[in-house]
Amino acid sequence: MAAAAHEHGAKIVLQMAHAGYFAAQKLTGTPPLAVSAAVKLNDVFRRELTPDDIGDVVQAFAAAAVRAKAAGFDGVQLHSAHGYLLNQFLAPLFNKRTDEYGGSLPNRVRVHLEILRAVRLAVGPDHPVLVKLNGRDYAEVEGGLELEDALEAAALLERAGLDGLELSSGMTQFSTFGAARTRIGTQKKEAYNQEEARAFKQRLKIPLILVGGIRSLPVAERLVRTGVCDFISMSRPFIREPDLVRRWQSGDRRKAACTSDNLCFGPARSGEGLYCVTAAKRGKAAAGKS
Repeated sequence: MAAAAHEHGAKIVLQMAHAGYFAAQKLTGTPPLAVSAAVKLNDVFRRELTPDDIGDVVQAFAAAAVRAKAAGFDGVQLHSAHGYLLNQFLAPLFNKRTDEYGGSLPNRVRVHLEILRAVRLAVGPDHPVLVKLNGRDYAEVEGGLELEDALEAAALLERAGLDGLELSSGMTQFSTFGAARTRIGTQKKEAYNQEEARAFKQRLKIPLILVGGIRSLPVAERLVRTGVCDFISMSRPFIREPDLVRRWQSGDRRKAACTSDNLCFGPARSGEGLYCVTAAKRGKAAAGKS
């Protein structure tokens, strides 16, 4: 994958994630690891991370970063959004610990700092290390990560040598909006994390990457031109149109064809690969008519 990106003059960064509370036992063969076993949002048994387990997780991220660099990736990103393990450490909803990894915000961000130090030591000073961070969790119950704590966590990471931050929101479960919102039919509904982005830009000096419902080139241009963010990130539009940027560069400025229906999550989770289900259905219907 890295080689394919480089063949076309692109840079590529590998995202590293640990699902923690939301890991699927049917895939791992072991109970999911929880920041706090006392948190029971459903009836799945979870084992609480011991300090030794946390040390193992830190080293696992560092080892993954080494593999990514050896494979040719131009940087790595720590996934601390959408309710995954690192996000769980930050959110009081999941983190009820009473040791040095729980309680105060500096304690809850401690594992991030340990991972950042370990990864930096492993890949060297010039290899980019980024983080994906929620500005807000939008949790349906009390205790989700809120903006002020997210800003403070980002500032601590910047101080520790982070190279850039991608700003997102929501969780895969127990969240009002989820990690990827649907029905983004107008420009007004696009860039739904932009208010949080303005707060992050005021606080941070490192580059800010904004993700979340960006579908139109004028919206993307405005966000960068007005200083809301430094870079634009998109996911689902590229599943539907891998050549979207090239289309925009050619002068075809129509918005992305992605309908934000989230049907693409289905085949990916069932092991069928990643593709736009809506486009595939329309393609089959057109073939049937012909």
